Amino acid sequence: MTIRDSATGQRTTLLRVAAATWLLLVSAVVLVDHMALSGLAEQTQAFAPTAQVSLLESRLDGLSHRIEQRHTQPAALPQARYEQDTAALDQRLAAIELAQAQYAATDALHALETRVTRLEARPVSRQPKLPAPRPSQPVAAQPKPVEPSFRLIGVELRAGEHFVSVMPANGTGLADVRLLRAGESEGGWRLDGIERDGAVFRQGDEIRRLPIPPR
Repeated sequence: MTIRDSATGQRTTLLRVAAATWLLLVSAVVLVDHMALSGLAEQTQAFAPTAQVSLLESRLDGLSHRIEQRHTQPAALPQARYEQDTAALDQRLAAIELAQAQYAATDALHALETRVTRLEARPVSRQPKLPAPRPSQPVAAQPKPVEPSFRLIGVELRAGEHFVSVMPANGTGLADVRLLRAGESEGGWRLDGIERDGAVFRQGDEIRRLPIPPR
């Protein structure tokens, strides 16, 4: 046997040992997984009845609650009795409304009668008679101011004395001209004074100033 053959034999032995070790490890892992799955299955089988029981108990409680509610609800009235009670209730309501309307009308009538009685009891106030209008007195027409019945012609100086020449309003010629000195009168008007551009005449309280016409 050579050195090469000895090395090859050792290598083969190591490979066999490694393979055997790997098989042991795989077998151990498979065994552990199998045991875990078996335990989980047992737990599931143990808990399954408990969940089903809880679900059934919950449904049973719901049914019991519904049955109790039906027992506690009042029994439904027959249709005929329901219609009879409704008709009676409608009649009562109609009677109440009619009574209220009659009562309101009676109150309104009483209030109206009371008001009329109070109005009749009040004394009738007589309106004072207005005094008859007085006839309007005619306004006295104011007399027109009296004017001299003559007109002034001019002023003359004779023998150192001033004279005024006057002519009647309807005069037409020199024959109608008259000379007046202060203090003399013509047609009820007295000559009060002679001024430079006119003459002043007086009749009672009336005073007139006649201007000298321009030449």
